[in-house]
Amino acid sequence: MKFSDLFIFNRRVLIFIIIGLVLEEILVSSFIAGKFSHPEAQKLPVYDEATLTLWVKQVKKAAGYKIVVLGDSVVHGDDVAHDDTLPIYIAKELGELCPEKQIKVFNMGMAGASPAEVYFLLNALDGTGTNLIIYNINLGWFGREETLEHQALLHFNRLNDQQLRSLGIEPLESARSPAEDWLEDHLFSHWQFLQYRLLLNYWLFGQPLRQHVDELFKSPGSSWLLGAEEEEIEKSDPRAPWTEKDWEGKLDPAQGRVGDVYLSENNAQWVLYQMLTDLVKRENLPMIFFVTPRNYELLNRYDMVDQNAYGDNLALVIEQAEDNGIPVLNYDQALPYDLFVDTIHPLAEGNQILADILVNDLINKGYIKR
Repeated sequence: MKFSDLFIFNRRVLIFIIIGLVLEEILVSSFIAGKFSHPEAQKLPVYDEATLTLWVKQVKKAAGYKIVVLGDSVVHGDDVAHDDTLPIYIAKELGELCPEKQIKVFNMGMAGASPAEVYFLLNALDGTGTNLIIYNINLGWFGREETLEHQALLHFNRLNDQQLRSLGIEPLESARSPAEDWLEDHLFSHWQFLQYRLLLNYWLFGQPLRQHVDELFKSPGSSWLLGAEEEEIEKSDPRAPWTEKDWEGKLDPAQGRVGDVYLSENNAQWVLYQMLTDLVKRENLPMIFFVTPRNYELLNRYDMVDQNAYGDNLALVIEQAEDNGIPVLNYDQALPYDLFVDTIHPLAEGNQILADILVNDLINKGYIKR
């Protein structure tokens, strides 16, 4: 074989590789577009920078009346089936009542999201043209010791290093090597199947591919022969009503009671909540808060609520929002006690009822014009 023939062969291979990459890029783009044709059904499966940025981009490019629902696992939908989340029921209700508005609802709930996480998410959403932002207030997060659990949100940060450290947050520093930086800048950021590789793993396999493969090889009998559905039968169902579970020893008031927090300038979550409400007022963001319902039947059974402290602190949280022009819908006791998975997460039926109450308030109080 002549050297010139070798060059021709390599050139053909290169052409085939480029065509393959382009086709793969088209497939990934189509896959993402299909997913976000119903954005309310897409909940963040992972909280890396690329995935969070993709959600923000999808909000910005969407047409119609855009609603973003922020909050913790109650919004995210950790304890219900994929099609039973609160944002899905909100979208269904609004679609029936306001079909002409072409409403798009985005689920940007994050498990473990405190006021700190929501503050940085608001920074990211500023300028996306969102028509309404809904946020569930959970007083429990004001007692969290770690200020920011999801560090990837610092990619949306507008504070300087000194401000971050004063809040107990270490500024984001790259742990990548120079070679990894080069790959990120020249390869990963240009091809979607590489940029969103972690998200695609979750969408396609429900978890990172390496973990999926490891589990298959560790227990081939149960994973390949029984199937996922039969495996679940052997485990207790975390989505079952709380009345079907044993709570002895799991709720201990000595470990802290609901409402037992001190809202002061020494509480980083309270400071960030104040910054959050100030940001909403300063940027004139269209935002509404609602107080997360609680299962007081279960909480009171184990003396888990400091009633006086809870009432006083909730009043302060609501006042802070309303003083900055943010309406607050108080759903603290809006759901029957039998519609919970635990002390705070609703069952699917609870989400449906909560969405119905919320949507009716949004329309009847004039927050959404029909």
